[in-house]
Amino acid sequence: MKLQKSHLFKNTVFKKGDELAKTVFSDPGELEVGPAPEFKGSPETSNPEEMFVAAINNCLMTTFFYFVRKSNVKILPYYSKAEDRVEKQADGFRFTNVEVQAEVTLQHQGLVEKVREFGNLAEKYRLASCSVACPVDYSLQVKTKNE
Repeated sequence: MKLQKSHLFKNTVFKKGDELAKTVFSDPGELEVGPAPEFKGSPETSNPEEMFVAAINNCLMTTFFYFVRKSNVKILPYYSKAEDRVEKQADGFRFTNVEVQAEVTLQHQGLVEKVREFGNLAEKYRLASCSVACPVDYSLQVKTKNE
């Protein structure tokens, strides 16, 4: 299969009157959106700042699992958390750093180094997080079931 040089990803955003705004993705459907609570939004909606950080977190995870699947390695749980830093700059608010901390558990000690390499490859080949202006710090902790 030949890879295309460009891809189109799309969604639709709409807001009607005083109702919550919604984003409709081509798949899986719609999501209520609004400003972050820090910007006078509702804590009950998803906001662009969280979706930005979630996109980076998910990008690293899916890139990591690309290499996992390719090597047929079994990962028990995978967990990651991501935090961003938004700071006021001379030209307005900006993301100044996104930190992603991931942790995976393996059945056996023998694959720890190989899985660490998958983390390095995920960091190298991540699409979304390589496309942003702010630094993205990614760390991967690998442990075994008995630890």
